[in-house]
Formats: sequence, structure tokens, C-alpha cells
Amino acid sequence: MARFAENEWQDIFAELDAHGATDQPYGLPERREGSVILSSFNIRALGNPGTRTPAHDEGRTQGAWDLLARYISRCDFVAIQEVKDDLSGLRRLKESLDDADKYALVVSDVTGARPGIDTTQERLAFLYRWDKIRRTELASDITFDRRSVLDTILNKWNAFMADFEAHDAAMRVYEIKLQEHADGLRRSKPKKPPIILSNFLTFIRTPHVASFQVRGTDDADPLSFHAVNAHLLYGDKSKSAEERKMEFDALVDWLRWRTKAEDRLYHKNIIAFGDMNLEFDERYTNQEDADQEIKELNQDIGAGFKVNFPFLDVPAKRGPAPGGDGKGRYTSTARMTQTYDQIGFFGHEDALPDHDANDAAGANGANEFDYGVFAFADLFARALHDTDGFLTVPDSVDFVKRFEHDVSDHHPIWVRLPIPGA
Repeated sequence: MARFAENEWQDIFAELDAHGATDQPYGLPERREGSVILSSFNIRALGNPGTRTPAHDEGRTQGAWDLLARYISRCDFVAIQEVKDDLSGLRRLKESLDDADKYALVVSDVTGARPGIDTTQERLAFLYRWDKIRRTELASDITFDRRSVLDTILNKWNAFMADFEAHDAAMRVYEIKLQEHADGLRRSKPKKPPIILSNFLTFIRTPHVASFQVRGTDDADPLSFHAVNAHLLYGDKSKSAEERKMEFDALVDWLRWRTKAEDRLYHKNIIAFGDMNLEFDERYTNQEDADQEIKELNQDIGAGFKVNFPFLDVPAKRGPAPGGDGKGRYTSTARMTQTYDQIGFFGHEDALPDHDANDAAGANGANEFDYGVFAFADLFARALHDTDGFLTVPDSVDFVKRFEHDVSDHHPIWVRLPIPGA
């Protein structure tokens, strides 16, 4: 599938530049002195800039690199998922930023990998402006130790044995199809079936956490927080939607447990970023279910702390927005079908916006709490097809194939928070 040509990228940037910094129909945030932009962005297969992919004979186009840099330069802090083991692409992106010398990196080692077996190892990265945000001492993975894993297997032994038996049966069918493919009786090579678990055991990719502070002005105390970066389970239709839900629940449970340990927390605020691969229609049957679960989390944590996942909410006053489904709910996939990506606040009271603040997001002042999606798929549709947005593009499935490997198959999401004392 052909990617965008140079003249098409020129049209894209002309459309983007036709709108002022404060008049952005595509959700591109504006950096401001009195606030910070914190973002989560799954940049698909961000590795060696020249690495070949199944979709293309060479690496990303220059237009794609320029668009990625244009967005990142609008942010003060970005949690990036799908960074490959080769960091040259991440370093190229950093060096291409405006004021590149003001940005710093924190990168995990490869996660979810077995040496010599897995070839799709990933890192998790934080890219941030050190003039507005300072690193503090904490850095760790979020793991479940061997004792926890063994206890789970022991307590759910029969369920796990049933899971393994089901996998054995699927493997027998797979072996037959594989032999038929080798004998020329089957055109396509079958996919090896995954092991589908009925109970959570551990993360498929280990989330990463590091600690930061948003620098305050004058004598104001900084906003201190743990940043959690996660890329949770994903799979094709053979993967259990319930298993994906279990990973998200396990992460939220860890965040809740740490938040409640107020006397032992290094910083009293936690902000979770990441591609949670959250199938909205599978995770919640409707918006009211999501709203109710957030309220229950707040009740469980107790007084003094608040939980808020603004991208799971449909604020009553917000209305249609870039990257939205027309009903007030954001979508973060480039195909505008799901809200895979999330930013979640587990914060000390008044330090971070709570669930009730979502209705007024963006309405209380230029530097007050706001959030959104940079819907570059809408930008591409408008620039190249002169439509109202991606959802009205003819042959949208083929259209998204032109940029999902070059830019990403995820839109970046962002929140704006005021700088303490500004």
C-alpha cells in the first residue's frame, strides 16, 4: 500500500498551518508558559529509522517524522509505547524536536521478552522537557513476584489446566493446518494459537514507573507524581476480551493499592499513561457502567484521594471534539473505533483534577485542566479528500493503511495541567 507522497505531505502541513495555535480543529495542543501538556502516544514500531516493515520496503517517510516531531514539540511530557529495542528511532525523534537540548529521556529495558524466542521486544519511554519537569529518584517495573504467580496457579489449578488442555486441542488443529500448508493444500500459513488464560497471572509486558515533578513558579511547591507507562495485552479475535480486561483490572488494582499506602508512597500522586488496549464495548456495556466503576474506585480509596480516567468519561458539557465519536466520547485509535489509550489520575485531593472536573475541562482558563486527542486521521482526510473527517472518507480501510505503519495506528492523547503557582 502506497504511503503519502511528498506533495501530499505538503498539503497536510498546509492544512495544519491554516489554523492558529488556539483554533485547532484537530486537537493539536498548544504549549503555554503557565501549564504543562502531558501525553500518551503509542508510536507504532518506533525502532531503527531505516528498518523494513511488513507494510513498507523502507522506514518512515520524512513527512511522518516531521508530523511526529510537530506533535511532540507541543508537549512537555510524553509517555511513549512500542519503542523497539533499537533506540535509534527514538533518538532521532528527540533530536528533531524544537529546543531538542531541553528534552531528556527515561527508557526501560525490553519488556515482555524471552531471549532467543520473542522477536518483538518493546521498551517504554518517557520524553520530557527538563526546563518544566524534573526527574526525581524512583524508577521501577510493576511486576508480580514468583510467590504471587505460584499462589495464583495453585489456587486456580483446575482452571489453568483447562486452559492448557484447550490450547493443546487448538495446537493439534494448528499442526494439521500447518502440514496442509506445507503440502500445498492450504494457501495461507495458519497462525499459531495463543494460550488464553481464564485468570490473570502476570502482565504480558511489564509496566514501567518513574517519578517526576512539575516545577513550580517562585516559591510554589512542585506537583510531584509517579508516571506509570503501560502497554497491555492485545491480540486478534482468538484472544479473549476477558483476558485483556483482567490486565487492565490488575493494573488499576496495583494503582489503587499503592495510592492507599499513603505513608509509604514516594510521591502522593500517580498518573497512569498507556495503550491499555481497552475494548470499550467489551470492558463496559455502556457509559453508565464506566462512570459507576470510577465512583466505586473513589469510594474504595477513601477521603483525601481521587481517581479520574477522563477518557473513559463523557462529560455532559463537552460535546463533539476532535477524535470523538460525535457523542462526546473520545476514540484514540486511528480508525476511530476504540478508546485503547488512557491517562488516569490517582491523586491527592486538589493536586490533580477529579472526575467532577471533566465537565468543565477547557472552560476555566487557558492554563487550567483540559484534555484531548490529536486526531491526525481527520487532518489527513481533510487535507487529501476534502471531507469533514476520517469517518466520511471513501474506502477508509484502505486509507488508514497508507499511514498506520508510517505515523501510527494510534492517535496521541493529552492532558493540560496548571503549573503550581503560575
